[in-house]
Amino acid sequence: MNSQFRAKLASGFTLIEVAVALAILSWVLGSALYVVHQYSDERLKLRERFFSTQVSWNRLIERYQDSQGWVPDSDRSARQTKGIEDQIDQTWRWEMEIKSAMGEDLYRYEVKAASEDTEAFSGSLSVYLIGKPSS
Repeated sequence: MNSQFRAKLASGFTLIEVAVALAILSWVLGSALYVVHQYSDERLKLRERFFSTQVSWNRLIERYQDSQGWVPDSDRSARQTKGIEDQIDQTWRWEMEIKSAMGEDLYRYEVKAASEDTEAFSGSLSVYLIGKPSS
């Protein structure tokens, strides 16, 4: 009977084993939460970069159309080098820098864009076009 009593006491986990198991479980769950947080941060950064690049692309397309003569002269004179654009229910600010490049009538157009509530630009595109800038 004494051996049955000892067997009954020996079955189960000790407090140390339970504590180690809980420590491992908390480490795994903490790591999983960290990875999910990192993923969501990167997803938001990529989304912002994508849409700011899209805003830059829109401005460069306007300048390309100007350089190809597809837009009447009256519309070209209204082109700006800074502005605000609404896209996907968010306001984006953009700035265009036009520099003369090597060669006759070759210009580098660079557009930087960012969400209106951030200071640093999150997207930037540039293109070289032939022909005098319209503004």
